[in-house]
Amino acid sequence: MTLVAIRSVASPDHYVGLDANYLHEFKPSGGGQVKTQTYVASYETFSLERNDDGTVSFKSTAFNDTYIRLDGTDVPEGTLIAPGGGVVNGQHTAHSWEKFRIRQKESEFHQYKAVVGIESAAFPGRYLRLDAHKGIVNVQGVSKSLEEFEILVVG
Repeated sequence: MTLVAIRSVASPDHYVGLDANYLHEFKPSGGGQVKTQTYVASYETFSLERNDDGTVSFKSTAFNDTYIRLDGTDVPEGTLIAPGGGVVNGQHTAHSWEKFRIRQKESEFHQYKAVVGIESAAFPGRYLRLDAHKGIVNVQGVSKSLEEFEILVVG
């Protein structure tokens, strides 16, 4: 088991956190809240689980059997939406919307860092997005600067 934190490249003092206090069973629309935080504590720590299909899931270390969930239903692939869209929250147990592909980002600016995009497996071409200025984590249809992350091993 690898424990990780998900840090924004655009705002390196911001991490993805999951608060799922009242999510104790599967709910079709998920529950809890995924948001940005300026430190790493239990809500910002995940077990990186490798799935048989080559995807990964981010399991909360603070909440039993709870995973990051991405719903990109209303986010068009290949389109930049200024405020982002979709829903990123939690889900009790991992199904298809809780699976991701880690996409290595190549560029001259990131040659010494492991910068990645976190793409939804259920919604190809939709990426996890963190906007520190607005304090939100949501979905984007392209992978630009707000969709760049470092996955840091923390334990």
